[in-house]
Amino acid sequence: MKPTLPGARVRLCSFLLGAAVLAACSDSSDSGGNNPPEPPPPPEPELTYQADIVWTEYGIPHITAQDWGSLGYGYGYAYAQQNFCVAMKEFVRAAGESARYLGDEGNLNEDFVYKLFNSDERIERIFFDAASDKVLDLASGYAAGMNRYLRETGVDNLAEGEEGCRGAEWVREVSAADIGRLMHKAVLRGSSGPLADFATAVTPPEGVVLNLETPADSEQLIAALDRETVVAGLNFPTHETMGSNAYALGADAAQGSSGLLLGNPHFPWQGNLRWFMSHLTLGDEYNVMGATLAGLPVNTIGFNQNLAWTHTVSTGTRFTFYELELNPDNPLEYVYDGELREITAETVSAERVADDGSIETVDYTFYLSHFGPIVDLGTVSPLLGGWPNGVGTLLTYRDANLDNLRGMDQWIAMGSADDLGEFKEALRPLGIPWVNTIAADRYGDAFYGDISVVPHVSVNQYSDCIRGTLQTLLTDFGYVTMDGSDSACEWGSDEGTAEGIFGYDSLPKLETRNYGANANDSYWLANPDRLLTGFSPVIGREEVEQTLRTRQTFDQAERRLAGTDGLGEPGFNIDNLRTLLYQATNYTAQQVADDVVALCQGVEDWSAYGEGEGISLAEEACNVLAGWDKAHRLDSVGAHIFYEFWNAFNGTDNQWAVPFNPADPVNTPRQLNVADEAVANAVLQSLVEAVNRLADAGIPMDRPWGEVQYDEKNGERYGIHGGSGGFMFSAIYSPLVEGEGYTDIFTGNSYIQAVTWEESDCPDAYAILTYSQSTDPASQHYADSTALYSQSGWIDMPYCESDRDAQELRREHVEE
Repeated sequence: MKPTLPGARVRLCSFLLGAAVLAACSDSSDSGGNNPPEPPPPPEPELTYQADIVWTEYGIPHITAQDWGSLGYGYGYAYAQQNFCVAMKEFVRAAGESARYLGDEGNLNEDFVYKLFNSDERIERIFFDAASDKVLDLASGYAAGMNRYLRETGVDNLAEGEEGCRGAEWVREVSAADIGRLMHKAVLRGSSGPLADFATAVTPPEGVVLNLETPADSEQLIAALDRETVVAGLNFPTHETMGSNAYALGADAAQGSSGLLLGNPHFPWQGNLRWFMSHLTLGDEYNVMGATLAGLPVNTIGFNQNLAWTHTVSTGTRFTFYELELNPDNPLEYVYDGELREITAETVSAERVADDGSIETVDYTFYLSHFGPIVDLGTVSPLLGGWPNGVGTLLTYRDANLDNLRGMDQWIAMGSADDLGEFKEALRPLGIPWVNTIAADRYGDAFYGDISVVPHVSVNQYSDCIRGTLQTLLTDFGYVTMDGSDSACEWGSDEGTAEGIFGYDSLPKLETRNYGANANDSYWLANPDRLLTGFSPVIGREEVEQTLRTRQTFDQAERRLAGTDGLGEPGFNIDNLRTLLYQATNYTAQQVADDVVALCQGVEDWSAYGEGEGISLAEEACNVLAGWDKAHRLDSVGAHIFYEFWNAFNGTDNQWAVPFNPADPVNTPRQLNVADEAVANAVLQSLVEAVNRLADAGIPMDRPWGEVQYDEKNGERYGIHGGSGGFMFSAIYSPLVEGEGYTDIFTGNSYIQAVTWEESDCPDAYAILTYSQSTDPASQHYADSTALYSQSGWIDMPYCESDRDAQELRREHVEE
């Protein structure tokens, strides 16, 4: 078993003890009465960690060390200076202690799940016994660096503000085990995490005999469930909370001979999923600049001297439901291959604050099949709840990421690769939990792959093992559900890969000198000239309509390659690549806005299309839309009208004149179907509804976008360009706040990087962190990058030492 705190240890105590013994055994003088020679001073203690940190503009720490533990130490200390409380809160959650310490933010159901799946035994097995020494050293050092910051600062001097924790009782020192738990919680974000409420809603029957006779109308009742109800009830992360865009451009798509990469994750602006930029260097072994999420001790997206990579959330499934046939004589048994298996129980304990303010311990018993936890979906529909449910069965699930903490070793190997050939080999261990990987290198190669952890459900199993009304319905809604009574429906495995998941060679990928891209739709469309087909539906769907954001992703790439977008000669360079983001064009408006304006300018009596203040303001709104530049830049006037219009109108029956064509996924469907009178009426009714919403919120029709959508920090407003990723590439998500606008930005453009290479050894790299490095309102880096983003600026990323030194703000040496 590997030690939980690997690396050198301070040996001062033994030296001091030896010196004390020598002193005790010596006379005060020699035989001649002379004083003895002074004993030599004790040796300096052997240091466990040493690191150098150079801070450059916009609060980017460059950490240099000679061993992995020291690299983690410097990084943990640097991160803590800007965001200690963000990581500390996530350590509390990952330990299953949120209901005890976090008040209204606590979640007892999640606590139970993490008490079960982040137990000491599991973390020992999947982290300490399985990870490499370098990962364990890195994690131990990171924890020690955070602890140093806490000791120096004191809990009563920690950050204040919305994400602060000054004086909080839950602040404590952390360990390598805490890092492991935090990483595992992040890995389970697409599976056991969102299923917490359902795994903790299970109540077994008190008796031993069940009436398992299926109600006569149960199948009709189950079939009556609609997708919207089920998806909303299960409430898994969507592209509006976890999405991204990315381009990997090879030499054939470039104006030069090197590849280019644009990474544009759409991640939350608050909490543990905020990115943090850094540069981590360990001699010749590792030298990566990029970003990672709170509490993770290595950059998970970034670039090195010769390659760059990013991730987008993939469509792959991370778990599957199984439907169990119960034993009518014993409800704690289920049928498997004609025999009976026992449903087992495991009880965990968590603490919470009682109504009287005292701390109470609460137990919950999980019930498990050999696949995993039993779940009760009664909050989605009463038909899906109970033991048994409405069709006389139970649902259980298997989680492909449950024992997966391979990602840290994998990201280190990715960052250490010298070209895409080595990079692709680094992807083979399959530790990346729920994202696509997009990469390019100095030598003009580009790559897209959904190389993530996906249950090994073959195409044949998908066809044969989804049986009956309930399994078919849940699968059609996006939650693969199979027959749990048949061993033929067990997940398969690929040689050389962790049990139960697809291996690297079985997953979709595009290796190209042209380009690959992704904006959270299926692997199927990574390049319109090279569609990827023939893979299991658990990875994604093929020949299906793409989102408007995906279509813009490929439309602007194709026009750039043709040189028809007004940005100069054909092909990509680092400048026009960055322009694609900041031009903030609304692809959907380019498709339909002219038709909307033509319809509304023909209206003489708006009262036929609605009521309220929208009637009197509809003509003004129409005129504003007529002059709108179809973009969401700070000076764009009319963007908010279209935003609210499209929210109201999108999804109207028969809204497109040209239907989707799998042979042309980028350009179809298209053209607003104004020839259909019902669609034309819906356009006008939706416009009135949009104007009413804005009027009720006190937002004028002619207000520029930068005054409607902004981020406020320390009393200063920063206009934020970009709009909903539901209809455009540059994505920012915020609800409409009465009297203010779209000011509660919760997710969207976050850490953005654009990278290429020229003749220099230094990458030509630019980045921006939209919400800035620090969550501490007192930090100089609380708003500086936000101000730069508001001005459409970029940080010229100082990868090489000379560039780093030119941007230096301060430096420090840390050791212990």
